[in-house]
Amino acid sequence: MSTRVNLETFISNTLANVQKSTSNMSRLQEQISTGKRVNRVSDDPAGARKILSLRSEDLMLDQYASNIQTATQSLDFSASALQNTSDILVRITELTMQGVSDSTDQGGRTIIANEINQLLETIMQSANAQRLGRFTFAGTETSTEPFVPTRNSSGDISAVTYNGNRETIEYNVGPNINTVVNLTGDEVFVSSNLFDTIIKIRDNLSDGSITFARNELGNLDNASQNILNSIAKAGGISNTLELTGNRITDTKLSLQEVLASAESADIAELVLKLTEQQNIFEASLSSGSYIFKTSILNYL
Repeated sequence: MSTRVNLETFISNTLANVQKSTSNMSRLQEQISTGKRVNRVSDDPAGARKILSLRSEDLMLDQYASNIQTATQSLDFSASALQNTSDILVRITELTMQGVSDSTDQGGRTIIANEINQLLETIMQSANAQRLGRFTFAGTETSTEPFVPTRNSSGDISAVTYNGNRETIEYNVGPNINTVVNLTGDEVFVSSNLFDTIIKIRDNLSDGSITFARNELGNLDNASQNILNSIAKAGGISNTLELTGNRITDTKLSLQEVLASAESADIAELVLKLTEQQNIFEASLSSGSYIFKTSILNYL
């Protein structure tokens, strides 16, 4: 009776050792083929948690980088539109100076007023500029055309209404770091009375009211300076975003090195372990085959 129990125990242990060796070899072969030390949580629970945390951080860095790229493109677009407006204001200033000059007759002033009127239309287009189907200077009301002109019987702009808002758009570009990525039409165009000033200059030159037109030169200069300040503001934010983006790139490279170290398997070490497991497996089979040859005749 004792011999039968011992034989069953041996067989059970042998099968268990074979199964364990088979499982270990399968795991080692998977690690070698994938090149990863941890392929599932059961391989190394603590290591798996660390890897998941690192991957989550890596994905967050990707999101920050994407936000920075989008924000920079938006700011660059705004700056480009405003630079076009600034160039036009330089031309309007030149024309106004010519128009208020005593050497210019009324016929010349009418021609100048007509050109200023065309330039006003161009500035209106810049103020209503769209990027990716969204109005750039509308605040958060990006689906609403921000500047709506009122026109006189001749079809010329006589007033401009701002339908946007003063709200800013912020992007998350780092841990607890949000950056404003838009310039509102209110701060860029409305606050300096840009449109009103140009309309007054055009109308006064057309009517021959030289003194009133001359009085608007100071306002025109203020409006021009405000546009330049807005361009500088956009450029400053873009420069800051570039520095932030560089830091994120460096952080991502360091993180990827840590992640690779946590994930990557030591192939040479795994091959040695696989060879060891194969030897154990073969030994288990060899000892098992020996005892399985035993018959009842051996005990008679």
